[in-house]
Amino acid sequence: MYSPYKKNFVSIFILFILTAVISSSCLRQEQQGADQSENVVADSIPDELEVFNTRVAQAPGTVAPYLERAVYFARNNMHNEALKDINFALGLNENDPEIYAALSDVYMYDGKMQRSLDAIKKAKDLSPDNGVYDVKMARLYLTMSDYKQTFNALREGLRKDPENAEAFFLSGLANEEMGDTLKAIDNYQMAVAKNQDHYEALKQLGILFSMQKNRLAIDYLRNAASLRPDSPDPLYILAMHYQENGDPDKALGTYGEILLIDPAFKLAHYNKGYVFLVYKSDYLQAIESFTKAIELDADYADAIYNRGLAYELLGDKKAARTEYEKVLRLKVNDEKTIEGLNRLDAS
Repeated sequence: MYSPYKKNFVSIFILFILTAVISSSCLRQEQQGADQSENVVADSIPDELEVFNTRVAQAPGTVAPYLERAVYFARNNMHNEALKDINFALGLNENDPEIYAALSDVYMYDGKMQRSLDAIKKAKDLSPDNGVYDVKMARLYLTMSDYKQTFNALREGLRKDPENAEAFFLSGLANEEMGDTLKAIDNYQMAVAKNQDHYEALKQLGILFSMQKNRLAIDYLRNAASLRPDSPDPLYILAMHYQENGDPDKALGTYGEILLIDPAFKLAHYNKGYVFLVYKSDYLQAIESFTKAIELDADYADAIYNRGLAYELLGDKKAARTEYEKVLRLKVNDEKTIEGLNRLDAS
């Protein structure tokens, strides 16, 4: 059915693939995970809110359930509802520092950073010996990229509580943002030493070691994945580590694990197609994976282009042309797609 290209043509195309195939992979993959989980989060909101409502109903005179629901409201851009719960909690106990810590979170989610700082300062005033509030203040300063104040707050927090794993983690984030990877790794490892179940520290260590092509990334990412078995994020980073370090079979296996957790994780389908296309030269499997990604996102131009490239490598010029023309309807004058059509015309 297909007419394969001659061997020298295939070699030329493989070289082309390595420079022209678009990969959606990225070791700092927070956005990918966020994109993939949007629908799941949306579906879970009513159930999650019901849980918080039940807790409030079961303990109407207790502060904690109102604070938990307030932070939930704030995370979901329901700021008026969040402030109502905070005000009710203040009516129960206006001297509880946890209320002001929760209020700080509410203002932070609303982008009101000065009010957020004022609220956490009030929590510190009410509980001056509690390093937790210094650490929360450090997180706020880090959000504002005020590294001097971040480290000042962290030092104060660790003076009060030397075992605070979150303080070491935030120090790691600050050092990483400032470009000091070695200090960041030391800080993250200290966070894990204080709390071996610190998911974010484990994940960041996995990212940094993977960027260094260090096999330690595998253990850290596997440990992170074991803490959140319903989250594909650490597995995605792990699959990318395998993919970029010469182990395509393990990459495919790990993408398979992701798809067992979330069959709608389109990047896993896409990257499977990428591995089949670039590393395995299995163009039929590549087409199958790209097709699944496109079924999840009909405007996924990169997947459509690479599916066209797989057809081209198989020698199916008509199918390749169809795919390339679809890309140009989505991305007018896309250079690599025009080159693909020119190759088809020339051949």
